[in-house]
Amino acid sequence: MLLTLMRHGLAERFQGDDASRTLTDTGRSIVWDVVRGLKMGGWLPGAVVCSPLVRSMQTAELVIEHYPGLPIEVLGNVVKAGPELLRELGERELVDPLIIGHEPALSGLAARLIGADGLMAFEEASVACFRLDDLPPRRPAELIFFAPPSFALAARK
Repeated sequence: MLLTLMRHGLAERFQGDDASRTLTDTGRSIVWDVVRGLKMGGWLPGAVVCSPLVRSMQTAELVIEHYPGLPIEVLGNVVKAGPELLRELGERELVDPLIIGHEPALSGLAARLIGADGLMAFEEASVACFRLDDLPPRRPAELIFFAPPSFALAARK
């Protein structure tokens, strides 16, 4: 099974209502290019799971533009990216899910998946893909790839 983590794209500055912050034009462009590049490389998620915050849902919509018909699930609230989220995804029996979320939760989850302490830094639009045995995993996952936003520059060529 593959599990992919993606941080939402670059969003507007915080001005009092974090939940409704939208992606900037630059954020949209980078997410578009990162996903296009990953698709060109053969990456294929089986489902998209995102938080209910606007920037996360907008990022999910850009993924869906590249993969029409891909199932999308919006979580009821912002769930910490940890064992409880992995257990919930396992119960939903999703195949090769892409989780679109936020920092610092994604960094901690990525590190825990590979059995490391600390954080695996996710800039906006960064993507990491892991191979694991099950959800939740019973042993450390294998990191398949990590694509920072600079990956988008290569996708534009």
